[in-house]
Amino acid sequence: MNENMENRSEILVKWLRVLMYIAIVSLVNSAVNFLSFVPAAVTTWISRGIMVAVVVSMIQLAPANERYKKAGIMRAIMLVCTLITAFVYASSILNLVASILSIIAVYQEYNAHSELIADKDSKLSAKWHSLFTWGLIAGILVGFGSTVTVLILTMLESDVVRLTAIIVGVLSIPQIILDLVYLLYIKKMISIFENGEVQ
Repeated sequence: MNENMENRSEILVKWLRVLMYIAIVSLVNSAVNFLSFVPAAVTTWISRGIMVAVVVSMIQLAPANERYKKAGIMRAIMLVCTLITAFVYASSILNLVASILSIIAVYQEYNAHSELIADKDSKLSAKWHSLFTWGLIAGILVGFGSTVTVLILTMLESDVVRLTAIIVGVLSIPQIILDLVYLLYIKKMISIFENGEVQ
């Protein structure tokens, strides 16, 4: 029985660590995205590869909490929608669907983390809920801010593409900070499960 629990704990830690590495790659990819000499297609395909890796990780973590499976399914459908947009004209509708699925997937994942760690660290459990809320706010701000920016710059007949890229980059800073916090929370979870800490 103890051996079985140890094996499950090892698998849990292994896939949480995979999520941590994925988060690091994602952060690097986001930073590279702002380099003009790197083709957008490269970072786009890396993002899709990251999404596949996250789906696999969620499915592997599913035995620990059912919400991980739901998060994995949502991300898988989201990936399909994203890939279809490259070939189908109705890309705006699919992008909207993908955005909604992304919110649901993140909600399920963060709640899974929260429920998983609740017995060992109630403060960290609550922080996962807060992180989802702040992430949602940051996403809305980036979407709203970039839309308003395009409208204003178009009316002013300015260099829309360049200035929009700069402003969206600035608006993305809170999301990058949230991604770093996500990384720290995952790292803390790994430490807790590895060392058997209870706080």
